[in-house]
Amino acid sequence: MAEKKSKVFISYSRKNKAFVRKLNAALDEAGLDAWVDWDGIPLTVDWMAEITNSIVSSDAFLFVMSPDSLGSEYCLKELELALEGNKKIIPVVYYEPAKRQKVHQKLASSNWVFMRPKKEKFKEVLPKLIEAIFTDFDWVSNHTRLSQRAAEWTIKERNASYLLQGSDLDEAEKWMTESTTNQDRHVTPLQAEYIRASRENAIRRQRNFTRTIGLAMAATILLFIASLIQWQRAIANAELAQENALIAAANERIALEQQELAEQNAQRALDNENLAKSQRSAAQALALSELPGQLDTSTLLAIESLNRFESNEAEDVLRNNISKMPIPVAQLQHTDRIWNLTLSSDGQYFISSSADDTACVWTLSGEQKYCVNHADDVTDALTNNDGTLLVTAGRDGFIKFWDFATGTLLSELNLESPILDIDINPQNTMLIAGREDEVVTVISPTLRRVVYDFNFDNGPVTVVRFHPNGEWLSLGTKEGRVRIWKAQTSLLESGPRHEAEVFNLAISSDGKTMVSVSEDSTARIARAETGRETHVLEHPDWVEDVAFSPDNAWFVTVSDDKIVRVFETATGVEKMRMYHSSFVQRVKISPDGGWILTTGYDQTARLWDSHTGALVLEASLDGIGSALLFSQDGKQVIIGDRNGNVTIWDISSLYARIGYVEFDEFINRVRFDPAGNYVLINPDDKFIWQLPYNQITSITQGESGRQVFSTDDLSSLLEISPDSKWIAVSENSEVSRSQGVLFKVETEETFILPHTSDLTSLSFNPTNQFLATTNEDSNEVYIWDVATGAKIKTISFEETVFTAIFNPTDSTLVIGLSDKFVIWDLTTDQQVNMLFHVGRIHLLAFNHNGSLLASASSDGSINIWDMTQSEITNPTYQFRRGSRANALDFNTNKNWLASAGENGFVYLFDLDTGEEVIRIPHGDTVSGVDFSTDGNLLATVSRKTIQFFDVNLLMPISKEDLTQVACSRITRNLTPSEWASFFPQEQYEVLCEGLP
Repeated sequence: MAEKKSKVFISYSRKNKAFVRKLNAALDEAGLDAWVDWDGIPLTVDWMAEITNSIVSSDAFLFVMSPDSLGSEYCLKELELALEGNKKIIPVVYYEPAKRQKVHQKLASSNWVFMRPKKEKFKEVLPKLIEAIFTDFDWVSNHTRLSQRAAEWTIKERNASYLLQGSDLDEAEKWMTESTTNQDRHVTPLQAEYIRASRENAIRRQRNFTRTIGLAMAATILLFIASLIQWQRAIANAELAQENALIAAANERIALEQQELAEQNAQRALDNENLAKSQRSAAQALALSELPGQLDTSTLLAIESLNRFESNEAEDVLRNNISKMPIPVAQLQHTDRIWNLTLSSDGQYFISSSADDTACVWTLSGEQKYCVNHADDVTDALTNNDGTLLVTAGRDGFIKFWDFATGTLLSELNLESPILDIDINPQNTMLIAGREDEVVTVISPTLRRVVYDFNFDNGPVTVVRFHPNGEWLSLGTKEGRVRIWKAQTSLLESGPRHEAEVFNLAISSDGKTMVSVSEDSTARIARAETGRETHVLEHPDWVEDVAFSPDNAWFVTVSDDKIVRVFETATGVEKMRMYHSSFVQRVKISPDGGWILTTGYDQTARLWDSHTGALVLEASLDGIGSALLFSQDGKQVIIGDRNGNVTIWDISSLYARIGYVEFDEFINRVRFDPAGNYVLINPDDKFIWQLPYNQITSITQGESGRQVFSTDDLSSLLEISPDSKWIAVSENSEVSRSQGVLFKVETEETFILPHTSDLTSLSFNPTNQFLATTNEDSNEVYIWDVATGAKIKTISFEETVFTAIFNPTDSTLVIGLSDKFVIWDLTTDQQVNMLFHVGRIHLLAFNHNGSLLASASSDGSINIWDMTQSEITNPTYQFRRGSRANALDFNTNKNWLASAGENGFVYLFDLDTGEEVIRIPHGDTVSGVDFSTDGNLLATVSRKTIQFFDVNLLMPISKEDLTQVACSRITRNLTPSEWASFFPQEQYEVLCEGLP
C-alpha cells in the first residue's frame, strides 16, 4: 500500500446507511480516509461548495449502487461532479439495479465490485475493493493534488503566486505526458490550462531576471557618483554636527523630563493592550461556551482573560461554565471502544467491557483492581448478586467466570458463537446469553454450566433482559423481533415486530411495561406480561437507547435525530425533549429519578433535570460517548467513549437540591410562612396551594397539597403578612378588571381590592395593618386597611410608579420610579429621601431588620443600600449580570441576597464581600426565589416546578478562589497549537498548574 493516506468519497442513498457505516469503518481500519455525508446537506449553493470540495480532494469516488441511489437526485449530482473532475469511479453494488432501471453510462462501463448482502462475504470482497482504490495510486494522487492546486488558482482569480514552479512544474508536465500512455488516465481542461499557464509564467520570470541584471550594473555606476557627492557633504555635516552638539546639550534636560512622561505613557499603553487582549479572550470564551464540547476551552480562555485583567465579562463566563461542569475524579484508559459499564452488586466497584479484549474492575475513585482477558471484544460483564463472581462475555464465544475478589479464572464455557448480551436474574439462579447464531443459552451461575439452549431462528439475539420476577425474559434480535420467553420452558410470546434491528429493551421495575427501540426509527410500548403492543412512537431517525424512571411513570429515548425525549409510560405522550448537536447514543437515569444522563456523537455527556428538562451539567469527552453509569448513591457518573476512555465525574453538588414539587400549570410565586409552618404556591390553575413545611422534601406533586382558596382569574403576585394571618394575591384579567385579593386565614374572609390594570407589587407593613399596592401604567400607590379591605390613602406622583415595599421596622414606604426611588413616611405623609438608580426600578427588597435595601432596575443591575447611614448617597455594592431580576430575597443567616434571573439562573451574592458566590442553573426563566424563615432552605420557581435547596449544602465560590475552582473542573491545559491559534506571537503559558 502507498505511504500517503488515500482519500475516498462515498456516495450513497441514506436508505443504505447501515451498510455504509460498516463500509466506512472497514475503510478506516484499512488506512483510507473516507468522506461520508452522514447528516444530509440541503441541495443548495452551500451543498454544492462542500460536496465539490470533498470530491475534488478525494482520490477515488465510490458509488454505492442500489435502486435507491440510482434514483437519487443527490447521488447522481455527486456522480456528475466526480465525472467533471475525472475522478476514478468505483461502483460498489449493494443491491443490483431494478429491472429496466436506467444506469449511468460511466457506471455501466466501469468494473463493478459486488458486496451484496447474503451473496458475497464482505470481508472477502473488501481487499479487492481496497486494491481497486490503490491501483495507479501515484498518478491518481497527483491528479487530486493538481485538481486542488488548479481550483485554488481559479478561486484566487488566477493569481500568479499560486502557479507551479521549479521541480513541481517539471513533474506536472511529465505527469500530463504520462496520461497519454493509459486510456483510463484523463487530464481535465483546467489541469491542462493550469500547467500551461505555469510554464508561461516561468518563461516570463526568466526574462525579467535577465533584464534585472542589466539594471543592477547601471545602478552600480550611479551609486559610485553619488558616493563622491556624499563625501563632500560629509565634510560640511561635520561642521554642522559641532553646532548641533551644543543644541543637544541644551535639549538634554528637556529629554530627561519627557522620559518619565514617556514611561508613564508606555505603561498606560501596555495596560490598554492587556485590557484589549483580555476582552478578546473573554469574548472568545463566551462564544465557545455556547458550543457543544467546548466548555473546557471556554473556561481556559476565561482564566487567561482574568489573569490579564479582571473583568465582569470574564468572571461571568467563568461562573456560568463552573455552574455547568461536574468535577473530574479520574481518567482511565482502555485501548479500544468501551462497550458497557456495570456496577458491582455492592456498588463499590464498576466493570468496564472493551473492544480491546479486556474487562477491568475499578474503584469509584479510579483505582484499577484488575483486568481480565478474552480473545476478542468483551461485549458485557456483570457480577452475581452476592458479589462473589465476575461474569464476562465476548465475541470469542466464551462465557468466563472469575473470582471477583482476586480476578482468578474459575471456569469458562465455549458457546462457539459470538455473545452479544448477557443478564442474570434477581434470584441468582439463571444467567442468560444472547448469541449471534440466533440461540439463547441458559447457564447455571452456581454450577457454571449450560442447562438449556433455545434456537429462536429470528436473527442474532442482540438484547436479553430478565423481568423483575426472574422467570420471564424479553429478547430482541437483529431482524427486529421481540419475544417474551419463560426460561427453560416452551412458553413463548411474541412482542412488537420492528422492521430492523432491535438496539435495546427496557422493562419497568414493576414488570408491567416493556419498551423496545430499533433501527426502524421507532420505540414500541408493550405489555411486558403478554408482549401486546400498545403504542408505536415514531422518531425521524434510529432510536438508539431507552431507560425507565425508578417510579415507572416515564421513560426516555435517545435518537440519531439528536433529540432526547421523555414519554409518559401509560399514554405514550411526549412530556418534553432535550437536544444534543449530533447523534445521541446512550441514556441512563439516576437512582432517585432526578437526573437524566445522555451522550453521543457530539463528544459530550449531558445531565438534565428530569422534572424541567434543564441542562444542569455538561462534561467534555475525548471521543464519541458509548457507555454510561450512575454510582449507587447517584453522586458520581462514569462515562465511556469509543476511543477507550473512561472518566469518573463527581456530581454531588446537585444534591444540595433536597426536594422538588411539580404542578400541571405554570407557577408564579412561592412563599414560606413567616411562622415556619407551611409554604404557599400560586400556579396558573387559579388555586392557592399550601404544603406543610415538614413535608416539602417528600411531596413531589403539588396537587397533593391543600387548596387554601381559589381566584376568579390567573394570579401573579403572592404575599403573606408578617403575623401569617393574611394572604394577599393579585388577579390579572384580560376580560374584566384586575384586582387584589385579601384572604384572612382563620376565618377565610375575603376582600376584593379593585385596580384599573394588572398589579405590579404587594407589601404588608410590619404591624399587619396596611397593604400597599401598585399597578401597571399608574402614577399612584394605594394603601389599604387590612382589617376592612378599604382604601385609606393614595400617594400620587407625576410619573409612573413601578413598585412599593414597606420597611419591616418602621412606618416608611420605599417607592420605585424611573431612575430613582423615594422613601415616604406614612406617618407624616411626606417624602423623606430620594436615591438614584438608572432604569425603571421594578423590584425592591429589605432584609429582616431593614438595615439593607436591594433595588433592581430594568437595565439588569441590582444595587445594595446601607439604610443605617445618616446620609445615603451611593450604593454599598452594585451587581450586574446581564439579566433582568424577577425576584429578590435576603438570607439573614448567611447575609446573602438571592436573585431570580430571566436568563435561567439563580444568583446568590455575599453581602459581606460584595461578590457573587453561587450560580444555580435552571434552564428557563426563574420567576421566584424565597428563603425559609430560619434561613436553611431556598425555594426557587421555574415554569411548573419548585425546587428546594439546603442552603448549607450549596458551595460558595469567592472571586479569589474562582480560577482555582475552574481549574478543578477541567482535565487539561490548552495545547501549544491551540495557544498559537488564540494567541499568535505570544509565549505559551500553563494556565492551570498540575494539568497536562
